[in-house]
Amino acid sequence: MSKTKRSVTMKEVAAHAGTSVATVSYVLSKRDRYVKPELRERVLQSAAEIGYVKNAAAGSIRGNPRGILAVVVAQFGNTFFTRMCVDIVSIAREAGFVVTLCNSDEDPDQERMIIERLISQRIDGCILSPALSREENTSLLLRHRIPYVILERSFPGSATRHNFVGHDNFQSGYLATRHLLESGHRRIAYSGWDSPIPNVRDRIDGYRAALREFGIPPGEETVLVDELTEAGGQRMAGKLLDAGIGAVVFGHHDTAKGSLLHFQDRRVRWPEDISFVMIGTPDWVGVLRPKVTCIQRPEHRMAEAAANLLLNCVKTPEAPVVEEVFESVLVEGDSVRRLSPRKAR
Repeated sequence: MSKTKRSVTMKEVAAHAGTSVATVSYVLSKRDRYVKPELRERVLQSAAEIGYVKNAAAGSIRGNPRGILAVVVAQFGNTFFTRMCVDIVSIAREAGFVVTLCNSDEDPDQERMIIERLISQRIDGCILSPALSREENTSLLLRHRIPYVILERSFPGSATRHNFVGHDNFQSGYLATRHLLESGHRRIAYSGWDSPIPNVRDRIDGYRAALREFGIPPGEETVLVDELTEAGGQRMAGKLLDAGIGAVVFGHHDTAKGSLLHFQDRRVRWPEDISFVMIGTPDWVGVLRPKVTCIQRPEHRMAEAAANLLLNCVKTPEAPVVEEVFESVLVEGDSVRRLSPRKAR
């Protein structure tokens, strides 16, 4: 049985470089102390030659940052989150940090286990998109004084203020519905995810607000919700077609994909037979023809804001709590038919 390779120590680096352990410590820790350039170079070369790796955990015990951040999201397969993760990693890397990416899969218990493990690894900070928008696991981060930023999933009515970065979900539902109304449609359905998450409900509230502005009473609303899968989208599409709905707001691109597949299977054309606006811009939307009208969410701005906010919190633990909410924009495609007033439906 082979023996586990032990770590190279500073004492061994010092012996190899022909200097003191104190000098090696100053050089490798990049402390602000003058060391002759040739000696500094000799220490660095010796460390490289014999394979010295700094013990980050030991440094963190002494109160020094480890240079490790974490991002915990609830749906890693959702391009909305993965795009932000890519940007966050890039910004953190430029600041000298590495990032651990984790997926809770909308399971608060799994999320708690992940956070406990991350805390044991002494991360410097965390960006968290909480599973099902539940707040309780943030208490772990608070208890261990780990700076964190809540991403997208807010906690309405919470007694605790959290650093938060998100986008206006109410506006997304409102913009999508208003565009259909302004195009002459009146019988408009909302199709989305059956979830207790507040920002999911915000999109439905935005849909309803736009209908009210155009004088459409609550009794004429059509809200369909199902599981966040293609199968759920297909079921809702069948209900939309059977009810003769002429226009729809797709609240989530995961279910929208299933609905569009169902439309194709039933030879339903857009915008001739049905008009729609989709919230989100998944990678696959660019290959669809006619082009899809979408609500583009500010993923890059959110990621930049969340990363920079967390880095500032790590640097300045007593910094005041910050909440940033960004707006979305409507990107017109060809999936909405413009009706004359007499053909409004």
